[in-house]
Amino acid sequence: MARAPEPPEGRRPRKASAPASGASGRGRPAPRPSGGPALTGRAAVLALLVCVIALSLAYPLREYIAQRAQIAQLKEERERTREAVEELTERYEELQDPAYIEREARSRLHYQYPGEQTYIVIGGTAEEEGEERDGPSDPWFVELWDSVAEADQPRG
Repeated sequence: MARAPEPPEGRRPRKASAPASGASGRGRPAPRPSGGPALTGRAAVLALLVCVIALSLAYPLREYIAQRAQIAQLKEERERTREAVEELTERYEELQDPAYIEREARSRLHYQYPGEQTYIVIGGTAEEEGEERDGPSDPWFVELWDSVAEADQPRG
């Protein structure tokens, strides 16, 4: 008689499968004949556990991200405040200098010492004055009328 080949060491031979009529001899259901993976109890518990962990971490993670954004905003605000304080400190130090105050009074307010004669040049250019004008050269109503006249003209 011919003998069946022996399996390699460490492997056991497979038992014959149970009949397709239902349960095997140990009380377990027979494997599904379709061959697709069945959702087992362990897989369902694992999926439920993953969902619970994800949901329990969602709110703290959202709060963490919101707090990080708020911290970044507060850092920017602190930097702007620090710059404003530095500018005000420089302005304070300038105003403590009597020469600066005298210079500002003469240029802005046209103050003079008794006995001095002051001349104000009217109609000079910005280069002659030493400063550039920031505002418009015409009065506001002239600019308003010019814009109305310009809007009335057809574009070509």
